Amino acid sequence: MTDLNRTARKTLSTAVMGQMRPRGPGRGRNTVPSFFMAVAMHALLIFGLWFAVQWRTSSEAPAVAELWELPAIEPPAPPPPPAPAQPEAPKPDADIVEQQKVKPHAPEQESPPPVERRPVENREPKKAEPKKTETKPTPEQIAREQRLVEQRRQAEIARVTQEAAGVARSATASPGVVSNAYGGLVKACIRPHIVFAVPDGTSDQVYAEFRVDLLPTGEQAGPPQLVKGSGLPGYDDAAERAIIRCDPFPRDQDGTVPRSLSLKMYPTETR
Repeated sequence: MTDLNRTARKTLSTAVMGQMRPRGPGRGRNTVPSFFMAVAMHALLIFGLWFAVQWRTSSEAPAVAELWELPAIEPPAPPPPPAPAQPEAPKPDADIVEQQKVKPHAPEQESPPPVERRPVENREPKKAEPKKTETKPTPEQIAREQRLVEQRRQAEIARVTQEAAGVARSATASPGVVSNAYGGLVKACIRPHIVFAVPDGTSDQVYAEFRVDLLPTGEQAGPPQLVKGSGLPGYDDAAERAIIRCDPFPRDQDGTVPRSLSLKMYPTETR
């Protein structure tokens, strides 16, 4: 590159010197070519200078070095730790110490006695008892009971008829209207319907008197009327219900029925 610069400078100097020389006769004919040659040389010189400057100012490639192993650097030994300072024990406050001395001991609570657990008995659930079905009476049973009631009624009528004297006392009618035998029939019709527990010590002279009005068919024309009470309200009510249930009244031996009766009912005869 240095040689090229030198050559360019030499050529330029030669051209310049040639221009400065006095022209002799007959040289004016080469003026134009010389001018263009000078311009070309100047351009070549300028290009050479520019290239030289660019070559010198170009950055050099950085040097690269590869490090294979780094030497071990021993760390400096740490200084020994300072001995820890022993903290001073805090002095107890005088007030706290005084309170601890004065504070009484809390009484110890007695633990409750252990509760005994009884073993749970495995009780089997009670089986539901089968419900008792109420059997309704059959028509045959009803008819049998009715026959028994009728038989007892007939037996009572027969017995009362034989005891005419005693019957006249318990059920009497107006004098001259009915016979003692009819009174026994009426008593036999009423007595089975009386339900009453006679108290002990009841006198035989205690009785209840009722008046009963009858139709020709023996049916009652109305409810019986209490003329005289026995002093036992329960017996009076039971006797009244029994008279109502005796419907129709029995007929007399001649087939007739009195229009009105006065009945004396004695509680002692129902025992």
